[in-house]
Amino acid sequence: MKEEITKNENISDEESEALDLNTSDSEYNEDFSKYQGAIDDLPEEELLRYETFRRSNFPKNVVKKFIASVIGQAVNPNLVIAVSGLAKIYVGEMVELAKEIQKEKNEEGALLPSHIHEAHRRMYGKIPHTTVFKQAPWDQH
Repeated sequence: MKEEITKNENISDEESEALDLNTSDSEYNEDFSKYQGAIDDLPEEELLRYETFRRSNFPKNVVKKFIASVIGQAVNPNLVIAVSGLAKIYVGEMVELAKEIQKEKNEEGALLPSHIHEAHRRMYGKIPHTTVFKQAPWDQH
């Protein structure tokens, strides 16, 4: 049956093995134990930041309104989840970079706006430039 699924979905044998959803509970528990061990080894400050990161999210209704304003049409709920996740990752990376900048300046305490601005400036250079059009280019006459 696995061969039929592979043929029907045009997935190679290597990919189908990588997508094996029948992992045993022991494999899952082993992976979870490694993950839990890594979490347990974090310093207290890092652990608190990690827990805060895990609990944080962007309100789905706000993300949905933002996407709708950009694309000008109804928004798929899966897109809202994806964009929320990407935004969370982006903000997390920006905070990490801001913490590094804070250390570079030999400063302590809460992040200052100057740390966030510098992190944004550095990250902006790494992100490919894209243009958001008010009107889709193919609709312009």
